[in-house]
Amino acid sequence: MDDKLRRSNLTSGQRAEAETAADAVDAAIGQVTLECAEPVSQECLAEEARRRMFPATGSPEQTADRVRQALTAAGFTDIVVRPSGPADPAPRSAIVYAVRAGAGCVVGHLDGGARSAGQPQAVGALPHGRCLA
Repeated sequence: MDDKLRRSNLTSGQRAEAETAADAVDAAIGQVTLECAEPVSQECLAEEARRRMFPATGSPEQTADRVRQALTAAGFTDIVVRPSGPADPAPRSAIVYAVRAGAGCVVGHLDGGARSAGQPQAVGALPHGRCLA
């Protein structure tokens, strides 16, 4: 079953709270993946190019640890970060993450190269009340 169909519906206030958290989560993830924020500096572009040429050789577990540390440093406390599993809303080679945001969740993933796979999504919780299966 599609992950989004299993999730609870959020009220407009709950969605706004989760979307605000999604922006903060995205900024924290950007510290790990080094994706340049606007306005883009030459230093950031150079570092991003260096990381593309010489990718990190860490394991998925090390990447998950770095993401978890960045989210904790950003002030989030209810966090799950792990290599994705069959029930997760992410490809098998990804690192999936979820952060509780009030009644909602912020869910996203990094691709196999530890790069952000897009803006994290503000969604409702799963039937058991958690953000990931």
